[in-house]
Amino acid sequence: MTVRLSVVIASVNGLGCILECLEKLEAQTVREQMEILVLDRRTDSTAETIARRFPSVTLRSGLVGRSIPDLRWEGMRAARGEWIAVIEDHCMAPPGWAAEILRLADSPFGVVGGPVENGSRDGILDWAFFLAEYGPCMPPLPEGEADGVPGNNAAYRREILPLLEDRWAYVWESFLQKDLRQKGVRIFLSPALQIYHKKSFGWGEMLEQRFLYSRSFAAMRGRSVLRAALSLALPPLLLVRIIRCLLAKRRNLREFLLGLPVILLFVASWALGEMVGYLAGAGDSLERVE
Repeated sequence: MTVRLSVVIASVNGLGCILECLEKLEAQTVREQMEILVLDRRTDSTAETIARRFPSVTLRSGLVGRSIPDLRWEGMRAARGEWIAVIEDHCMAPPGWAAEILRLADSPFGVVGGPVENGSRDGILDWAFFLAEYGPCMPPLPEGEADGVPGNNAAYRREILPLLEDRWAYVWESFLQKDLRQKGVRIFLSPALQIYHKKSFGWGEMLEQRFLYSRSFAAMRGRSVLRAALSLALPPLLLVRIIRCLLAKRRNLREFLLGLPVILLFVASWALGEMVGYLAGAGDSLERVE
């Protein structure tokens, strides 16, 4: 089999998420041209179940304590495809998703990606999280050249990736995409590459995960008292950004209003995480992000 597309998944959330994710990937219209790599850090039966139910998946297990960027980078290094796509274990790809990546394979672009839609619509808490976290990434989005694409729905031409450089195992994909863009790599956003983010959160988990991600992100930018002070302005700035995004897209205003108390807590946790990251560094936040 000629592998044209490798799909890399960090397995961190357990069977409730990744089984459906893998089922969707197995149903891709170009499955025969794909390989799927799962890097599992769980300590439960996740790896054993994946091995039993999806024998065609390349599985690396026992990677306890590894961060998501580290798992992804290991998978990308092991990938054999001309293109390497990265999604999350709770993201669902429609049947034509992989085919759209391969349709763009001969384009002048080195990175392609698409929108992220909400796949968890039962509760206002899930809507509040999604609007606050993925508002700028949700459809509609214009097709065309872009500064970047969502890190959980991105595909990279293998030859443009700095796979020998260890530093990319310790940062989020936005830093990698920025570096590639500065080197002249062109990035393309295709609405046809839409995936669905399907994960439900409890209050505590949602706020903790946002704090951990923000702390790790800020630490990657470097310690800075000035940036820590400026983090105090983040909650109103983020709230304005969310409102502008929803008004521009003309969608989900009702969910925003109903979820506003949750969103206010979310952006406060976001700001606090960045402040701590700028002042005290990452700590163990990167390894705890799910």
